[in-house]
Amino acid sequence: MAHEMVTVCLPSDAHRDLRAALDEAMSPFADGEWDHWWLGRPGDVFDVLPGHGNDPRLVRAAVDARGEPREWTPGTCDGGPRGLLDFAGMRTRAARRALEPDPWIPFARRVPERAVATENLLTLNGSWICHDDQVPVAGTGYFEYANSYLDDLAPETMVVRLRIHC
Repeated sequence: MAHEMVTVCLPSDAHRDLRAALDEAMSPFADGEWDHWWLGRPGDVFDVLPGHGNDPRLVRAAVDARGEPREWTPGTCDGGPRGLLDFAGMRTRAARRALEPDPWIPFARRVPERAVATENLLTLNGSWICHDDQVPVAGTGYFEYANSYLDDLAPETMVVRLRIHC
């Protein structure tokens, strides 16, 4: 059994009852992709665009997978409307980190292509795409496809990171 991350895309009104929206989106995959999930994972968060850190639609899990309280760095979250998430800033910081020799910086935080996209993507239409799968666009690798998909979402689309046990 392993833990992986999945980026889940949800309709814009999902923040009203996020747990129900996530349960509905994830339920078709309960017998194959995962056996339980949690919101986010400390250290694997989205950056929020400056000036939007207090938006009530941002998602910040109060506890981690062990039930321990999570401490939040200002300007970060587990998800929210696409238009409030700073994907460009996350990729820029990853490119800078790639130049740092610190081996304690996780690989995904040092590679711009992996700064936003996680190992799995659950699209708005309910397609589960894994980094090992062939993606819907021929000649495109998973991370290129996932990043393009996430970048092109409407600003109101909710994007949330989940940690899954599979």
